[in-house]
Amino acid sequence: MPAPGLYEYDFGVTLRDVIDGAGGVAGGRPLQAVLLGGAAGVFVGPDALDMPLTFEGVRAAGATLGSGVVLVLDDPCPCCPAPPDHPVLPDESCGQCVPCRVGTVRQEELVARLAGGAPIGSVATELELLSDIGAVTRDASICGLGQTALSAVESAVKLGLIGAGA
Repeated sequence: MPAPGLYEYDFGVTLRDVIDGAGGVAGGRPLQAVLLGGAAGVFVGPDALDMPLTFEGVRAAGATLGSGVVLVLDDPCPCCPAPPDHPVLPDESCGQCVPCRVGTVRQEELVARLAGGAPIGSVATELELLSDIGAVTRDASICGLGQTALSAVESAVKLGLIGAGA
């Protein structure tokens, strides 16, 4: 049985070892994705299970260790990494710069529309808008929050966790 908690491992342990050490995926269900690094981290797919958790190993996968979060999503998990009724990143913005203050809110609204199956126009148009919001927020924000705020959502889109079924 999976055991959520705080685990400490030496650098170089694989993602598979960390997941197995916590009891694996609930009920032996298939792994859909793993969020590495927290809310501003990156989702990786099952193909990354043998990735060593080192700065170099995760960088090669386009991911980050961030805060050390390893959040496992199994196959029946909803296709929304941050539930629309529980804002994470918009609440963290200090509000000093517009790209982060507004970009995180627009991201949250867009993801809620996609998760609810109610895109404005086509899913492709919404995903293009999400990409544009991500580029502006990343390029124009003052601090690291704005620069990484859309990383998890963009990686979820690449893995088909968002937008595929909308």
